[in-house]
Amino acid sequence: MKINNHQLSGWLFAVQLIAVCSVFPLSQAHAATVSGGALILNLNRDAIIAGVDQDLYPDTPSSGFQICCRPSLYLEEFYDASAAAKTFVELRDGNTPDLYDLVSDEIPATGLQFSVNGPGAITNPGGRQNRNTTFQFEPGNLFGTASGSIGLGGVMRFRVDVNPPNNRVHLGDMTLEYDPTKEAATPGRSGWVITNHIGFDAGGFELFDVTTALAGDNLTLNGNLGFGWGFDHLGASAARLRDTRIGTFSFQTTVVSGELPAAVPVPTAVWLFASGLAGLFLNGRSNRRVA
Repeated sequence: MKINNHQLSGWLFAVQLIAVCSVFPLSQAHAATVSGGALILNLNRDAIIAGVDQDLYPDTPSSGFQICCRPSLYLEEFYDASAAAKTFVELRDGNTPDLYDLVSDEIPATGLQFSVNGPGAITNPGGRQNRNTTFQFEPGNLFGTASGSIGLGGVMRFRVDVNPPNNRVHLGDMTLEYDPTKEAATPGRSGWVITNHIGFDAGGFELFDVTTALAGDNLTLNGNLGFGWGFDHLGASAARLRDTRIGTFSFQTTVVSGELPAAVPVPTAVWLFASGLAGLFLNGRSNRRVA
């Protein structure tokens, strides 16, 4: 005996209707983002100097060249979030007495605070690429659902031991992001990265040995810093590939609840309606057979 094709198609339609009704996206599911707080960087000066390959000028003074003994890379200036209105040129030239590197120009590279940007659109002055915060995740499943990025206000200016005027580089207008493909790629590596956006988009820092705590409305991260690929043009690729640690970081922010559309259980009345349609299709075909 063969089943009537029309009877089968009617039954399948009813089943499909029930399946569609079971994903009735009218309700909401909880989601979360972050607000406020800051990222604090503590760079290890000696580890950074050892990791880059820039040493153009002599390490001892001479009668013909008195300027010497400078590290291959050092922090010369730091602008926090209050300098968001400054143009790139202002950041490059501000507090610069000359274009030659002097040891006395170096400032401490610890306690550098980058404030978390808000979610609203940001109007940037010339040459700036400061980003708003678009980070979002489901509470209870941070690593499985994290998307977007956390905008960070602040810019670092480094001096490099090469000829001026190319001896200044910037790292700033950064974002903190989670990339699960990087998680545990090598021992200690986390999925968290800090991306530079000023001048050009590039990996700023890789984050290692990260501990994450999400307690109530408080999210914190702590761990070690490594070179991002944005330092490769300074000769840091070998140190980066060795996962060299070049400092520490801490991050704290407040979790803010939100809402996202989500599928919800179907009301009983919808189930009864769909089941009744299925019964009508089956009953209407029950007296028809093909031998």
